[in-house]
Amino acid sequence: MSKINIDVAKLNSIINHAFDVAVEAQDEAFQNAIASDIWEWPRETLRNNGDLVTSPRNIIDEEELIDSLVISRTANAAQFTWESDHAAIVHDGATTKNGTELPARPWTKIGLEECDAAGIMQQQLNKLLLKDS
Repeated sequence: MSKINIDVAKLNSIINHAFDVAVEAQDEAFQNAIASDIWEWPRETLRNNGDLVTSPRNIIDEEELIDSLVISRTANAAQFTWESDHAAIVHDGATTKNGTELPARPWTKIGLEECDAAGIMQQQLNKLLLKDS
């Protein structure tokens, strides 16, 4: 009976690299959703940077939201968190005290629809495993 030698460290390295590629692709998809001019808004707005924007528009404004992304990664999971004070309001919408409706702009939904992270990871695994065989 022949022996099969598996280099576990090399295999783990390949898996980690493929996961990194998938996380980067998902990051890009989320950030592209924030930067895309796809978000409906019920009125014109004079942004703090001086731009007058209508609808559809992006949700960048002063870049606080897009710059607030923190990615926490473990061996088998990645968590994307936008830490700006207004992230939840932008994402989920809200009603102000005076009754003004702020529509939801769920960029994570769009980012997940636009990126097949599992498929990307599978492609990377196939590529890296075939390369080393």
